[in-house]
Amino acid sequence: MVKAAIDRIKLEPYLLNGLGRIGLVTNQACTSQDFEPSIEVVQNALQHCKDSWLSCVFGPQHGYGQTEQDNMIETPDSLLTVGSQTDIPLFSLYSKTRIPTPEQMESVDTLLIDLQDVGCRVYTYMLTLAGCLRAAAIARKKVVVLDRPNPLGLSVLKNRGAFTQGNCLDMRWQSFVGWYSIPMRHGLTLGELGQLFRAKDQLNVDLRVITVEGLTRTTPLKDLSQRRWTLPSPNLPTWDTAFCFPAFVALETTHISEGRGSTLPFQTIGAPDLPVRKILSIFEEWNSTAPSEFSFTGLRFRTHDFRPTFNKHHGRLCKGFQVHVDEPQNCNTFALGVLFLAAAASEYQSFEWKGPGYEYNFIDPPVHLVLGESRWQSFFDSLKGKSWNNRLQLDLVDLLKWSEKDAQLFEEASTFTHLYPDA
Repeated sequence: MVKAAIDRIKLEPYLLNGLGRIGLVTNQACTSQDFEPSIEVVQNALQHCKDSWLSCVFGPQHGYGQTEQDNMIETPDSLLTVGSQTDIPLFSLYSKTRIPTPEQMESVDTLLIDLQDVGCRVYTYMLTLAGCLRAAAIARKKVVVLDRPNPLGLSVLKNRGAFTQGNCLDMRWQSFVGWYSIPMRHGLTLGELGQLFRAKDQLNVDLRVITVEGLTRTTPLKDLSQRRWTLPSPNLPTWDTAFCFPAFVALETTHISEGRGSTLPFQTIGAPDLPVRKILSIFEEWNSTAPSEFSFTGLRFRTHDFRPTFNKHHGRLCKGFQVHVDEPQNCNTFALGVLFLAAAASEYQSFEWKGPGYEYNFIDPPVHLVLGESRWQSFFDSLKGKSWNNRLQLDLVDLLKWSEKDAQLFEEASTFTHLYPDA
């Protein structure tokens, strides 16, 4: 049975001994498998610990309460009521700062981090962890990560490419969805990412990871998908939406709706007059003819119209489709995402990019920040006015082969971070 660190400390509270003043980095979505909020689990465990107590809480993007929907909507510092009407400082790490300040670090001895990452480079919680490591190194404080499973699976070299997908970030395109050169699907847990960030930043910081019990690098996605889910941010309401996130997060850089304003964002995709049936026929042909490592035959697509209640195309009828996750194992969601962009650039006359102003980078094209390389936009732009054909498919396969080599190099170079066995 897979048991996250937050569930372990319910039975093993001594794991939190000797941490001194604790700054807990979390949000209300972080719970035990019994849906007990992490802050309550930690508080209860601390009653049985020596020399450890909670001094403050830090919240990531979307706020501690996850009430803010979109990118670059900041939350202020406030107070949080814990236990029997005790108010403690609640610091926002998605506001005027995304790294704990020296003044905030004066009130803690240990940053205790429990955040649900979703296995994708452009999900900002990993950079909240990175910022905490940097702040702790400067202030000479400890960091303890309460690890959780990566819901999109762990990388394993003997099954290379199954869960590590996409080219690594070109460091010219830094933003708050990219401080490190890693692929779209990274195949690591948050605790493993912490070890990677400490090494890349050459930080002298005391980092400890309380690991997930029963997790292996070959734990099937079907098993991970059946764990009780609490939405880690407003637009990932289910495990299925999180699984689709690496495919369609790049739509945030276009005027095609990624489904915000619908009930199934990142599973429901569309735009006014989008040639849906043509695009779905391109998907079908791809799965029949492209190399198997770039296929996504475990997904089913159904035409689905929707009218967003907010965000892009608010109130307008969007022609689109819904993704149904059938067999997620070995499904290349990165390939699906770039194929959709290629098909849309080719077949959708209204296709266009959004301009700069994405995750605190106000200079560079957002598509470079999300896909990590300028050659993707160059390829998509070259398709405008051309009907999709076999030659264009071969060109996309060549780009994906290049991206796979990038992912392979990352997978091999990051094995030193691995905390979990292959089986």
